Parts: sequence; structure tokens; C-alpha cells
Amino acid sequence: MSDYISLTDKEREEMLSVLGVGSVRELFADIPAELGRLKVRLSQGRTQKETEELVSSFAARNKVYKSVFLGAGCYRHYIPAAVGAIVGREEFLTAYTPYQPEISQGILQAMFEYQTMMCSLTGMDVSNASHYSGATAAAEACLMCLGKTRTIGVYDNVNPDTLETVATYARARGVKVVVLPSSGGKAVPYEGEADAVYMESPNYFGLVEDVTAVADAVHIAGGKLVVGCNPVSLALFRTPAELGADIAVGDGQPLGLPMSFGGPSFGFITAKKEFTRKLPGRIVGETADAEGRRAFVLTLQAREQHIRREKASSNICSNQAHAALTASVYLSLMGSAGLRAVAETCAANAHYLADKLSEAGAPRVHKGEFFHEFVTDVKGKAAEIVCALDRQDILGGLVLSPDRILWCCTETVSKSDMDKVAETVGRVLK
Repeated sequence: MSDYISLTDKEREEMLSVLGVGSVRELFADIPAELGRLKVRLSQGRTQKETEELVSSFAARNKVYKSVFLGAGCYRHYIPAAVGAIVGREEFLTAYTPYQPEISQGILQAMFEYQTMMCSLTGMDVSNASHYSGATAAAEACLMCLGKTRTIGVYDNVNPDTLETVATYARARGVKVVVLPSSGGKAVPYEGEADAVYMESPNYFGLVEDVTAVADAVHIAGGKLVVGCNPVSLALFRTPAELGADIAVGDGQPLGLPMSFGGPSFGFITAKKEFTRKLPGRIVGETADAEGRRAFVLTLQAREQHIRREKASSNICSNQAHAALTASVYLSLMGSAGLRAVAETCAANAHYLADKLSEAGAPRVHKGEFFHEFVTDVKGKAAEIVCALDRQDILGGLVLSPDRILWCCTETVSKSDMDKVAETVGRVLK
């Protein structure tokens, strides 16, 4: 791949000629002379080889774990080599965000294919062309539902980062956020008034919720239900649309994106048709050109701040285009059967580890079905267990409290790794 850094002398001369100036110095003649005399002391610099060695030495300070049992919103999945090879091509990996995608059929088609896949996963009618993150997608989705009560209900068993993000967005808009209680780790149907209610399934503790029961209660009260979901889990479970959700959101990181210190990732928002004109960001549609060939157009972009400015109800003016493209490539390569196989393996591994940990003296805290995360009671030894695993190059689960650890299993963990975790937990507890 070529570099997106320097201009050639010929290209620089051509640009100066178009601008009608003879040199770069003349181009910046309006800058006060005293500023031009400032001396900036730079080092001699390094060669490319020296720079690579320096950066590699920084990377060598990181600890690379053999096995990872940490999830809580960011997950380690196997990513086929073809994903990186495709999205790293020069046609895709550019230095500029597509603020005007209508000039490129390629960008438009990539967005269209992404939207189509996300609608297929969630069962919804319409999707935007990706969002900043799962948390901001949840916040924007709740604001899409605002009505007379100007109240948003959020369950207390959702990802804490998402709850904080929804509260931040709501506070800036003068919207009230009510934190709704759960029981036994699961949501209790809310019978109060709220324009939007946000829940997650699987929730933060990994439990699969009764979405339909909550949806029925919310709809009877005149509100809308926003459901946050793990996209991989949708290969196993009924879609949010089938369960009664009005909007489905989530973080797309599990779809071919590495953990990478927590980002970059992308959020997705899919919704029923009635929300089409309220969706933040772009919607791309399929059409035919003058010669009858398949073509793509920017169908809707009415909500962005650079279009409606102060009248806009959202200030989103871009998207995580390359991250969303990565998810599209991943989904295309895996296919529905491949994605289901990944989801089944994640669930099987998690249930196996849960049983082994229970035998080791760390039983599950919550009853009910779960996908690939679960919480165990470790009797005040959470920190000690995680440290013991770290010494074996295993990244343990998330410590929720001295007594509780949130574990995660994906298809990347082996039976021997899970047996080692259970053995270590049992040894520490004894």
C-alpha cells in the first residue's frame, strides 16, 4: 500500500500554480513576520528502521495474555486473516472521513451492504450507516423516542458506561433519567410513564432477558422500548424486533474488530420504519441509474447538524465508516452458519466454565439462562484470583466487588484454559 503522507515537488508546484503564488512562503505571507522567526528546536530525527525499533520497544512493554476471560462490553474473538487483508486495501484505508459519500458509489455501496446486514441481524426495518459507539447509539436511540413526559427509563443492570452516557446526553437536553430496578439480575417490567425505556439482553451480567414482557409493559404505558444487544448473540436468539423492541442498538466490536485497548469500534442503530426520519446520521438506498444498472444514493441525511444546524436534534455528522466496513467484511466471510457456530461455541464454553467454577466453590450468583458471560461468588477472593491467573498469563474476569467476578468465554478459549481457571479458583478459595 502506498503512503498517504508526502506530496511530490511536481504536485506542490501544480497546486501553487493554481493558487497563483510562486512559493509556499508566499502562500503564507499574511502570517506576521515575528511569528515566522520563532525557532523550533527539533532533534535530528530517526530513520524508518530506528523508528520501527523504538515503537516495537514500546509495544514490548505490553503484556500479551495467552487466554482472555474478560468481557464486559469488549470481547476477544477470532478474526479471519482475510478481514484485515481486505479492509487494509488502499481503496478502503484512506486518510479522510467520507463527509460527502455521495461522490463515491463504492462508499455508498459499503454503507448499504452494512445497513442490510444489521437489519438482517436485528430484524428491524432500517439502519443508519453506523454510529460512534454502542453507548452513544443507546443515548441517541432514547432521544429519538422523546415525547410528552421527557423521561427515559434505564435499567440498573445495563453496562454502567452506557448508563452514564445516556444520562450525559439526557442532562444536556433537560431530560429526566429514571434508573429502573432489576431483581435477581434481571429487569422487572416497568409500569410507570416514560417516553423510552432502555434495557440490554444479554444484560451486563450476561443474563438473557424476557424482552417481550418488558416491551408489553412499556407499550401499554405509551412508551417505546430500546434494546441493547450483543450482535453475535443474535445468531442464536430471536431478534429484538420479534421480541417487541422498537429500536435495537449495540456495539459492533465483536464483529471482526480487535479489543485494541478498547477501540476504535462502532455503534449500530436499527429501528422500525416509523423512526426512519429520526435516525441520526445517514441512510443509503438502492436505485438504478439512467442505464438501468444497480446504483446507490444517499437517501436521507436530514438530521445532521451541518444540514439543519441549530434545528437539528442530533449533532452527529460522521460515522465509524471503516470499522463498520470491517464488520461487513467479517459477516460476509462468516456467513449465517459461521456466525451461529461462533455464538454456539461461546455459549457452550461459558456454560462449561460456569459448571467447573461451581464445582471449585464459586457458584453463579444469578439464576436464569445466559449467553457467554456470568457472575460468580468468590467469597471475598476476587482480587487474589485475578492476580493468580495473571501470573499464568491468563486475563481473568472483571472484578465487580471483592465477592464477585464477571467472567466471559468466547470461541478463543480452550478447554485446557478453562480447566486451569477452575483449578486456580479452587486453589485460591481453599
